[in-house]
Order: sequence, then structure tokens, then C-alpha cells
Amino acid sequence: MKKWLLCGATLLMLSPTAAYAQQEETKSVINPVVANSTVTTWEQFTKELIKKINSFETDINITYTGPMGDFKKEIMAAFDQAKKQAVYASGHMESTTISADSLGNVSYTIKYLTNQTQEAAVQKKIGQVLKNIIKPTMTEFDKVKAINDYIVSNTSYGTKTKASPHSAYALLFEGQAVCQGYALAAQAMLSQSGIETKYVVGFVNENEAHAWNLVKVDGKWYHLDTTWNDPLPNRIGAASYDYFLVTDEVLKKDHSWIQTDYPAASSTKYSFMHNVHFAYPLNNVVYFSNTADHDKLYKLEMATGKKTKVLDKRALYITGMGQNLYYSDYSNSGYLTKLNLKTLKAEVLVKQPVTNLKISDNYLIYNMNAKEHKLPLSQ
Repeated sequence: MKKWLLCGATLLMLSPTAAYAQQEETKSVINPVVANSTVTTWEQFTKELIKKINSFETDINITYTGPMGDFKKEIMAAFDQAKKQAVYASGHMESTTISADSLGNVSYTIKYLTNQTQEAAVQKKIGQVLKNIIKPTMTEFDKVKAINDYIVSNTSYGTKTKASPHSAYALLFEGQAVCQGYALAAQAMLSQSGIETKYVVGFVNENEAHAWNLVKVDGKWYHLDTTWNDPLPNRIGAASYDYFLVTDEVLKKDHSWIQTDYPAASSTKYSFMHNVHFAYPLNNVVYFSNTADHDKLYKLEMATGKKTKVLDKRALYITGMGQNLYYSDYSNSGYLTKLNLKTLKAEVLVKQPVTNLKISDNYLIYNMNAKEHKLPLSQ
């Protein structure tokens, strides 16, 4: 019996071969490790490999009993195809070793950035989150926005995690990760919401490895970079949309990727979302800080995409409750300000610079002089 060691190299952390998955094949279902499998065709071999990779199995053993042909080439081709289909799991691959013998026994030893226990928790968490943020009446645009907003508003970019900061687990359970964790979490959440998506790898700042997503909305492809939609340094509750449903032309200003490996994104339908920061939605209107006009307070009518200036004031850290907006007025030293949207009457609540405004349990929470403060709000 002859035995071959076909591959013992460490894979790229961003797993670029994982970019071509179809939506229905990106869902990770965690199953217990099963016994060795025996198959008779390479199609069966690849399907079995996909199933085991999607289950995050670390030791995969498959026996092939069909015509041998170019055995070594077929083994590697099956692995490459499996990674393209098992996008979410293969995006978590750190290294792999492939060995085989002349009897058709093939072994894949894979090291992941996560494990089956963590991934079971991820799937449960995603199910809970999607139940809360995705509604049956939502359009595909609404779903993508809800997922972007959840990720950006509840996480921060960083590496101080117990789990690998490159994993979706770290992002969802420890609140921070690097771009790979953002993109993989988005990949899982989008696909499980019925949005066709692709995991993209490329570069930013010329040579810095980066990952993001392509999403198909109403039949058109767009780029979505949740990492770069999350302000840095982190701002609690703040989301931006400069990298939300953008075209190739917009993204390639500061991103690069092998464009022939991915579908083209050329639709400008959602360009009205750009320059929207610190967004506060009220009915079908979004109040926001317009970065294209010195952070002045604007409103965006979601039905039409029309933007209108509300106040000639620089409003940051915008939040709200009912018909009242709360923000840091940077036209007035960053003072905490309340705006009645019916009368457009502004009232200074705190004559100190404040940041990181958010509302929780009828309290307006903000930072002032490096300390957190609470202000009770009436309904």
C-alpha cells in the first residue's frame, strides 16, 4: 500500500477559495462526528466532504472505491470545490493536511479558528437575533440593513478576545473581532435570512488583507463592508453607511480584490444611504448626521431617498425616543441637546461636551468627563 502526503501547508487566514458559495449551501448545521464514509463517485466524495466541513469536523476520513484515474488531482479538486460550497466553515479554516493511500483512503486533518461547541452556540445566537430583527414584511433591503445595523451597533473592531478574533463566535459572544469575524458573521446571518451572499477577500490600504461581503438585493449585487461601517474608534450605538450596498466603482477607491472572481456590482440604487452617520429611524424617516455637509442634522425619507436639512447644526451621537431627538451639538461645544421634531425647538440639557448617547429603560445614557451618566426621560 502506497501512502501520499498531499498537503501540509497552512491556509490563508481569509480563505479566498471560499468566495463562490450559493446561498442554500452556506448554512452551517452542526452534527456529531460520524464514522468513516465510503463513496463510489467523485460527486459523492465532494458532497460528503462538504457535509463534514460544514459540521466543522477536524478529522475527515473518506474511502473512494470508484475508478482511480488521476487520484491525487481529484482529491485536491474535491477539496477546493468543497471549500467553495462550504463558505462559512471554510472561512474559519486555519490550516489543513491531506493524506491518501493507494487503496483510496483519504484523510483531511483541518484546524479551524472555532470548534463545534462554539458553532452550535453561534447558530443558536443567530437564530435568536434574526427572530428579533427580521420581520416577515421586510424587503431584502430592510433585511440587509437590519443585519448591518445589528452587527455595527453591538460590536467593535479589536483582538482582545478569548476566542479567535477572526471568528464569528468572538464577534457575537465577545463583542469584538477583526474584519474576518465581521464578514463571516454577516455571511451566516444574511444567508439564513434568505439573502444570497458571497464572502469576499481582498485588500485595503494597498496591502492589508481584508474581508467583506457581496449581497444580492432585488436581483442586483452590492458590496457590504460591515467592518468599515463600524466607526473606529468604536462609538456606542453608532452606525454609518458609507460601505452599505455600494458599487465596484465606489469600493475600489480604497479596496482591491480580484474582480473577475466575483459578480459585478454596478447598481447605484442605494447610493442615498452614503454619508449617513448616527442614524435614528422614526417611522419611515431616518434622522442622521450628514458627513457630506459638516455633520449637519438631516432627515432621509426612506421611501424616496430624499435628504433634507433639519437644522443648520452639527449633530453627533444622535439617538431618540418618540418625537424627541437627543444629540451632541458640536455647533455649541458638544453640549447635550434635545430637539422636539414637531416644533423643531432645541433645548440644551447639559452644558458640557457629551458623547456616546444611547437610550435604555427610559434613561438617556451618555459619557461626560470620562464617566457614564444617566438622565431619566418621560414617555
